[in-house]
Amino acid sequence: MGAWIPVLRRVPGADSVALTIDDAPMPDTTPALLDLLESHGAMATFFLSGCRMEGHLALVADIIRRGHPVYAHGWDHIRLDKAGPVRLVDDMTRAESLLSGFRPTPSPYLVRLPQNGGYRNARVHRTLAQWKPGCQFAHWGTSTEDHLISTRCTDAGDVVRECAIEVDRLMDDPRLPGSILLMHDQPINERPGAIHKPAVTVTLMRLLLEGLAAKGLKTAPLQPLSAQPWWTRFMLV
Repeated sequence: MGAWIPVLRRVPGADSVALTIDDAPMPDTTPALLDLLESHGAMATFFLSGCRMEGHLALVADIIRRGHPVYAHGWDHIRLDKAGPVRLVDDMTRAESLLSGFRPTPSPYLVRLPQNGGYRNARVHRTLAQWKPGCQFAHWGTSTEDHLISTRCTDAGDVVRECAIEVDRLMDDPRLPGSILLMHDQPINERPGAIHKPAVTVTLMRLLLEGLAAKGLKTAPLQPLSAQPWWTRFMLV
């Protein structure tokens, strides 16, 4: 009873979206993503994986230097909701300890576990509330489905075409204004045939930012929810 922490699903206003990027950083894509964001005057919220941060601390510093909020996405990109409370806390603490060397630990803390695991699991909610009191789940409303795009690509032409198809789908979605968008910096989970992940990541970002600009939509950092009614602790909404 009373276990649920807030779950972000939308952002206020009809003229912006919150672009969120999981699994960063990667040396062959993150710099290009940051340059594209900067050239469009766009902001993103990054959920960084410890196993990738560890070897690329300069990229972590650059993401933060450019003003993008960053949060831990666990360490080894496993289903932490199924690994048990001890592993969940250990992984999140280890990743946030690394990030806290570059910026103060945010409060309220926004949580997105690998594969968004546990956002409907009361035990996970209780564990996270003990780990960071006041924390909130950062869900999403719209996914770029970028973890599937590279499996359909055999050459550079396929990359552009398949990314354009996904961006067109997103731009036609009436739920896009005010949505939390999900994409990845080269999705960690490997799928058969996924050999063009770097090109997909950069191309998708470019086309996505161009599409949002054409629709007059701004990108904004993901913000924690303001105070919610007491009864939301007893009902997942």
